[in-house]
Amino acid sequence: MDMNDDELKQEKLLLTDLENRCMKAFMKLYKSYGEDLLIYAYTQLQDPKLAIQTVDDFFERLWSDAKFTDINPPIYRFLLEQMQKICEQKSIC
Repeated sequence: MDMNDDELKQEKLLLTDLENRCMKAFMKLYKSYGEDLLIYAYTQLQDPKLAIQTVDDFFERLWSDAKFTDINPPIYRFLLEQMQKICEQKSIC
C-alpha cells in the first residue's frame, strides 16, 4: 500500500497522539480500522462472537501495552499483520 505525503503525515500525527495516550486518537484508530479487522477475524475464525471478542481484546491490549512507537505507517498493515497472527493462534487451538 503506497501512501502519499499527506496520508503519511496524518498517520504519523495519529501515532504521536496515540503515544501521548490521547483517547480521541485511539477512538479514531478503532473507528477507522475496527470493522475491517472484524471482517478479517470473522473470515478466519468463522465464529461471530469469537471474532468480536478477538478484535475487542486486540484493541484493549494495544491500548494497555501502549507500544505505538513500534508501529510504522501504514498503520493498517501493522494492524492486519497482528490480527493475522492472533487468528492463526486461535485457529490452531
